[in-house]
Amino acid sequence: MIVRNWRDADPSETQVLYAREQDYWVRELGWDASTAWREIEHARVTWGLPGYIALDADRTVRGWAYIVPEGETVHLGGVVADTLEATAALLDACMESAVRPSRPARVSCFVSIRAEGFEAALGEHGFVCERYHYLSKPLSTAEGTAEVEAEDWSETDLLPAAELLSEAYGSMGRHFAPRGTPEEWEHYVRSLVERPGCGVLEPAITRVVRSERGLQALVLATRISPGTLHLAQVAVHPSRRREGLGRRLVEDACRAAPARGARQATLLVGDNNAAARDLYAQMEFSERSAFLAGVREF
Repeated sequence: MIVRNWRDADPSETQVLYAREQDYWVRELGWDASTAWREIEHARVTWGLPGYIALDADRTVRGWAYIVPEGETVHLGGVVADTLEATAALLDACMESAVRPSRPARVSCFVSIRAEGFEAALGEHGFVCERYHYLSKPLSTAEGTAEVEAEDWSETDLLPAAELLSEAYGSMGRHFAPRGTPEEWEHYVRSLVERPGCGVLEPAITRVVRSERGLQALVLATRISPGTLHLAQVAVHPSRRREGLGRRLVEDACRAAPARGARQATLLVGDNNAAARDLYAQMEFSERSAFLAGVREF
């Protein structure tokens, strides 16, 4: 297996890779990620986003991956490979690049599972992994009404939302805020509401429950394609759990979505979150694909 630095790749070569992924994401996930591919290509050709392409002995492309340094963390991105050998070679190259010239605090990933044997390969590199189930549900104008004391999203909700997610996730939020600091949670929420990586914020569908103690619950909705609403976060404060609040917020968002052109709703739920998985099954969300979250601390 030949692993080539993609810095010298012709744009026509990388465009083929992005086009294949765009087709997969739209067809299998209902997710238009074209903006992300454009940003990746821009970063590759302008400041030299690190990345690699794996080729077999016949010079056929078998996979590709890139890495994004961000503060103390290096993120693995892409990671597409159709053979075990290509997956291993790409991960080896990315990890070698990630720890040079200075070792980061951690290497992490949160990616659609598109590489053969990826989870096992991460394990061999010392990653702790968790699968996230990508669920979807068709929507219609006949969605029932939900009685919930919810309000629309406001720009002033950003910091309270970060505080709510910190409380709701606790130690289980390492994939979003590695050290669990307020600054990390604020950065994460800003990435959801200000950048298109996880879709474009739908403030008219996003729902929050406020009290004098701050946000008590949240369903943060984004648009990932013209017909697909993504529930990027569903969170309830620990003091308000077991009231059915999360379910009513999701129902409220799904009820409002068809009037804005959404035909389906999607979300991600961790394999370890059995209660949420049971709830979404009751709400007739079905599994469509899977993502893999992994982290290795140094």
